[in-house]
Amino acid sequence: MDAYAAGKRPSPEMEPYAKMVIVLGVEDVAGYFAQQKMDPTPIVSSADAIARGRSAAVQCTICHGPDGKGDAAKLIPSLAGQPPGFLKTQMILFKQDKRNPGDATLNAAKALMRLISEETYADLAAYYSSIR
Repeated sequence: MDAYAAGKRPSPEMEPYAKMVIVLGVEDVAGYFAQQKMDPTPIVSSADAIARGRSAAVQCTICHGPDGKGDAAKLIPSLAGQPPGFLKTQMILFKQDKRNPGDATLNAAKALMRLISEETYADLAAYYSSIR
């Protein structure tokens, strides 16, 4: 929320809401959303894209784990069941250093995204969105 509110994670949609959340109380709002059930995306990708993505995801498992569910204790988010368009957009933002610019904790992810072709992003997104 701080990164959105400060413009460090640019998003015209999220910035005004993040500013409001900070005023309302981040802990209360976070607690509310933490109680919500995460429903995996209903979008279904092609089996071929999922298979290619599964192969390409080997390099992502070091942080996001073999099941794509991340590590909450290390603040590594789950990718499982997220919409493929969202995932692909985030990969592009990492590559362009537009996602939390200057955040040194994301340097490894950003470097990895620069090594992966943008064509592969769609396959990675298809794979991670298919995980339940």
